[in-house]
Amino acid sequence: CAPKVRLDLPVGAGTPLADVAAAEQAARASCQTHAAVTADLRLSGRIDGERVRGTLQIGVARDALRLEGLAPFGAPVFILTARPGEAVLLLPRDTAVARGTSAAELLDAAVGVSLDPADLLAIVSGCGVATWTVTGGATFGDAWTRLDLDGGRTLWLRTAAGGTPVLVAAQDARWRIEYTRTDAGWPSAIRLRPATGTAVGRTDAVLALEGPEAMAALPEGALDVAIPSEARALTLADLRRSRGLTER
Repeated sequence: CAPKVRLDLPVGAGTPLADVAAAEQAARASCQTHAAVTADLRLSGRIDGERVRGTLQIGVARDALRLEGLAPFGAPVFILTARPGEAVLLLPRDTAVARGTSAAELLDAAVGVSLDPADLLAIVSGCGVATWTVTGGATFGDAWTRLDLDGGRTLWLRTAAGGTPVLVAAQDARWRIEYTRTDAGWPSAIRLRPATGTAVGRTDAVLALEGPEAMAALPEGALDVAIPSEARALTLADLRRSRGLTER
C-alpha cells in the first residue's frame, strides 16, 4: 500500500516567532545536508494528470544526478543523467534518446515536473528546499512553527508532545513538499504537489524513501550512459507531445 502523507497546515498570520535562531537550528537539524545521496523511491499518485506507480533509483548531488525508472523485468523504462550544462534522457525500450542542457529541462518536457539536482537533493534529504536564509516566522499554538525564508519560501516545523520541533513541510513558488517523519532523521515518505495557486491536481505524488545512503560524492561512472548507435534522437518538443514517461 502506498504511504499516506496528509498535513493540514495552520492558516493565518500566527504569533510572531520569539526565538528565530532556535527554530532555525531545529530546522537545520532536521535536514540531512550531505554532498550526495542514493536511494530507492517508491512512487505513487499523479504526475501531470497521469496516474503513476513504480520504483525510481536515484543518485543525486548538488549539481549532478542519475535517475532510473525501473520496470518489473528487463531494461529500465528510462535513464536520466545530468551534470552542469548537459543532460541525457535514454529510453532503452524505445531505443531513443533526448538531450538538453539540464535535468530540469528534460523532466519538464517529459513529465511536466521541473526539478534540478539541487532541488531533488534537498527534497530527498528532508530539507524541503535548497540553501536558505531565514527572514522571520510565526508560531501557531504549541505544535506549529512557520519559518519565513528568502525568496518567499517557507518551512513548517511540528512539535510533538514533549518533543523537539521537526521540519515536516516546505514550499516555494513552484512546489509544496510534505514529509512523514517521526524525528530529525531521514523522512519515510515525501509528498510533492504544486504550490497553492498553480495547477493543483495535475501533480500529487508520494515517494516512499527506501535505503537512503549518504555519500561524499556519486560513485565513479554513475553519470555514464551507453547510448546505442541506432538510437533515434528526440527533441524537447517530441517529449512534450508524448509525455510518455508518466504512462509507464
